[in-house]
Amino acid sequence: METAIGFIGAGNFTEAMIRGLRAAGIDGGRILATTRSRFDRVERFHTTWGIVAVRNKADLVASAPTLILAMKPQDLKDAMAELSPLITDRHLVITVLAGVRCATIEGYVSGAPVVRAMPNLPMAVQASTTALAYGRDAAPEHRSAAKALFALVGDTFEVNEDLMDAVTALSGSGPAYVYLMMEALIDVSLQVGFSLDTAKDMAVQTIFGTAKLVKETGADPADLRRRVTSPGGTTAAGLAVLEERGFRAALIDAVLRATERARELGSR
Repeated sequence: METAIGFIGAGNFTEAMIRGLRAAGIDGGRILATTRSRFDRVERFHTTWGIVAVRNKADLVASAPTLILAMKPQDLKDAMAELSPLITDRHLVITVLAGVRCATIEGYVSGAPVVRAMPNLPMAVQASTTALAYGRDAAPEHRSAAKALFALVGDTFEVNEDLMDAVTALSGSGPAYVYLMMEALIDVSLQVGFSLDTAKDMAVQTIFGTAKLVKETGADPADLRRRVTSPGGTTAAGLAVLEERGFRAALIDAVLRATERARELGSR
C-alpha cells in the first residue's frame, strides 16, 4: 500500500477506516481527507491519527491516486460537479455510498475505474466485512488493489453488484442489529442486579465468543444452537420466548426493509 488514499467526506465511515488503516501500519502521510463542511472533523483526524487534512479538493485529487467517495449519497451530485473535471483514468475511484451503483459513478468520472465497496463499522478494529463489486473499467489490477486495501481492515468478498443493496442491509447495517441485542442484554443484566461494567463485559464477551466459535470452527450456527439447548432447560425456555415474540421474523424483516431502503436511496 504505497500510494496515497484520499477520502472525500468525513463521516463515521471515514473515521472508522482511517483508524483501521493506521492500526494496520499505513503511514498517516499517505492518508488524505477533505470534506465540504465540518472541516473541524478532518482536523481532528489529523490531530488524532496524523493524516493529512486537505481543504482544497483539487489538491487531494492531484495527490491521491486512490479516491474514496464517502460523502452522503444525497451530496454526490454537488460533489461530483467539482470533482469530475479533476478525475482521470489514472485514478481508482472507490464508492462506499449506500444504494449508488457503479454505473452512476462512471457517469461522472469518464473512464476512471470504479469499485463499489460496502464495509462495516468493525473496520475500526480491523474486523470489517467488506463486499466488493466492480464497474466496467475495473481491470484485474484495480480489483486487486481494492481487495488489498480493504483486507487491511478485515475480510473481503466479491459479489455481483445486484446483491450490494442486500449486503448494505445485512453486513453494513448488521452491527446495529447486534448492538441493539447487546443493549438489551445489558439492560436485563442491570435489572437483575449486576453493575454496569459487569453487565457490559458479560454481554460483549458472550457475543464475541459466540461469533469467534463459529468463525474458527466453521460450525453451523443452527447446530451450535441445538447443542446448547437442552430439552426443558433454561436455554429452551428463553428461546421459546424469542420465537413467541417473533425475534427471528423481526430480524429477517429488518434486513429486507433495509434492503428496500438502500434501493430507495439509489433511485434518487
